[in-house]
Amino acid sequence: MKLLWFKSIYPKIVAGFLLAIMPVYAAALYMNESGLASVEQEITQSLNARTNFFMRTLEQELRSTVLLMNDLSQDSDLQKLSTIAPAMSRSEYFQAINRLQGKMRLLQSSNQYVQEAKTYIPLIEKTIEQVSYEGAMPPEQMKALEEHPDRVIFEWKNKLLLGMVYPERLRNGHPPNFAIAAELSVPKMQTALLQLATGDGGAVLIGVDNSWVLTQEDGGGIGPRLAERIDLEALTSTEFSKLPYNTKVKADGANYWVSVERSAFLNADLVVYVPEAEFLGPLGKYRMIFFGLSGFSLLVVILFSGWIYSRIHQPLQRMVRAFRNIDFDSPRVELRHKHHDEFHYLYEQFNHMVKRLQVLIHEVFEQKIRSQRSELKQLQSQINPHFLYNSFFTLHQMGEMEDYENIVRFTRHLGEYFRFITRNAADEVSLKAEVGHAKAYVDIQSIRFHNRISAYWDDIPGDWKQVDVPLLILQPLIENAYEHGLEEKEADGQIRVAMAAERHVLHIIVEDNGETLTDEKLRNLQSMIENSDVKGEITGLSNVHRRLRLKFGPAGGLAFSRSRLGGLRIDMTLPKQERSEMDEEQVQNTDRG
Repeated sequence: MKLLWFKSIYPKIVAGFLLAIMPVYAAALYMNESGLASVEQEITQSLNARTNFFMRTLEQELRSTVLLMNDLSQDSDLQKLSTIAPAMSRSEYFQAINRLQGKMRLLQSSNQYVQEAKTYIPLIEKTIEQVSYEGAMPPEQMKALEEHPDRVIFEWKNKLLLGMVYPERLRNGHPPNFAIAAELSVPKMQTALLQLATGDGGAVLIGVDNSWVLTQEDGGGIGPRLAERIDLEALTSTEFSKLPYNTKVKADGANYWVSVERSAFLNADLVVYVPEAEFLGPLGKYRMIFFGLSGFSLLVVILFSGWIYSRIHQPLQRMVRAFRNIDFDSPRVELRHKHHDEFHYLYEQFNHMVKRLQVLIHEVFEQKIRSQRSELKQLQSQINPHFLYNSFFTLHQMGEMEDYENIVRFTRHLGEYFRFITRNAADEVSLKAEVGHAKAYVDIQSIRFHNRISAYWDDIPGDWKQVDVPLLILQPLIENAYEHGLEEKEADGQIRVAMAAERHVLHIIVEDNGETLTDEKLRNLQSMIENSDVKGEITGLSNVHRRLRLKFGPAGGLAFSRSRLGGLRIDMTLPKQERSEMDEEQVQNTDRG
């Protein structure tokens, strides 16, 4: 039996060394991974803290501006100008406007991010700013203020605005009394976001439903794409309840740590991101060194194990290979060892054993050939009396019926049948001759069964016609179909002989449409074949099976199953053999002996 690779000594040596260094390797790997996890935790906490602080600070500053705008909406001057301006005197009118301009300056200075503050009063069709007042507010800007009363920040013409209208709930067709708007300085907010970023990282502020996006620099950058990969709208408020939401996102072939803080007041999300390589680069370098040393250690283990293997195990392996390659039919293996050590002694003893085996095998082989030939003759002799009994019984029946015409035909076929047997004294015949003999047998049986059983034959494949097979291997299979499968068939009996050739194997399949085959009979037939080596009476199908085994070995023989026609199916397997010159010489020597 072939020795499996994993059962040899070499993998066991390698496994032993690996088990020795495995605890050290596992401890080092654990320390590396623990350090990496600790660094990741510190970076995440720092990123979350900066994100939270920036969002809270921005909320506080913009909240103060929104509170001032709410207070301004209750200002008496603004209320008068938006409701009774035509009734005011010229002096009161300009004094109210001057005071309102001062409050616009106060609103503009209330927040470092507010660039400009203005109030639009539809009644007087004036927009009051910090130091001046102009005409009416653009209708689009006014419409934007009216349409987004629930948003603190909204975008209009690439500008970010804080705004409100009064009253918030407008009656149909009536304009608001006034509108207050504060324009945020985009450059200042970009500068603040840039200060929030670390290294090659960055930050992006995104309004609800992506209504506006503010990045640390013009052109967008990678921040919005990272936000799209996180899918901010799919996140629930639970994920923003305590700390900023953090995760890892891959974009443009690089990994990023991302922290997201949501502001319910601003209806906006702050996304801060840092490239993973920026912080883990040194750790990754150490990891590569660690794995490099691990690979080097593994290589040393393999090479050292190989050295031990070559000095100790290879001589043993050569002996194992020699034992594996011994052909016990003709052992011709010889070992040589150049060193005069223990292996030299073992090899010499092995060579002496092989020579002794050659002598013993030659003696046993001759006895085996004689025994097989004797047994084969005995098996063949058991077929002829059986068939002769059936033939003379049929002839007796035709004589009683005075069917002289069929007696003449029957005796002619019977004479040809026995002439084939007596003429072919050899143990083997060509497959073509064996099939012709089986067809003669079918002709005899056709007379016996009065043509109520039909036989159908496949042609022999061309390269199989002259292949030698044991004598009388096909006729007993057909005889079994007549005697056991179709004996009670009164009409329409069928026997089919099919031939299927594969590369070096021919299958001869004999089927009948008998109706008497039971599962128990089928099991008994298979059991008979499986126990064909047991000593006892050997007749019929077991006779053929045993002779095929003697000829072809385990590759040849019979197999039984139920036919598609309804009766028994017998599959005879005939491997194609090439007789070697040594076999011919041994057989000739045996014959002369």
